[in-house]
Amino acid sequence: MTVKLSSLRANVEREQKGDWIPYPEWPGVEFNVKSFYSPEYLAARNLLFQGYAKKYGNDPVPPDVLRQGLGELYGEHILHGWRGIDVDWTRELATAELTAESGRDIVKAVEWCAQRLAKKDIEFVEGAVKNSARPSGGKSPAKAATIG
Repeated sequence: MTVKLSSLRANVEREQKGDWIPYPEWPGVEFNVKSFYSPEYLAARNLLFQGYAKKYGNDPVPPDVLRQGLGELYGEHILHGWRGIDVDWTRELATAELTAESGRDIVKAVEWCAQRLAKKDIEFVEGAVKNSARPSGGKSPAKAATIG
């Protein structure tokens, strides 16, 4: 099969603007998220980890410190709303939930949705012929391997 090149391209506008993504484990719940590829998130995450490197060196970052830091980043840059939850979304409430040890399932849901936003639906060209040339020497791939 041959893959359509256009189906491999990221929808950068959607990833940066954000979109509502249903979370399949909680019927009726949707999160308005941006992608983990959004430039603002990536810059903030890089700064966070630079700070951790200065403070902890080669030692692991304590789990509660990491949870707090990433939760704050998710609250500021990734999660921008929810539907299907019994309380109205606010940035403050979302950040509190994303940084709390008891909020790990919400973190998991937000991460899943943010990753899903960046996922592509690969399309194939039906009946297309492969356009790759044979390995040099015209041998089959198994025989083209070098022995050394």
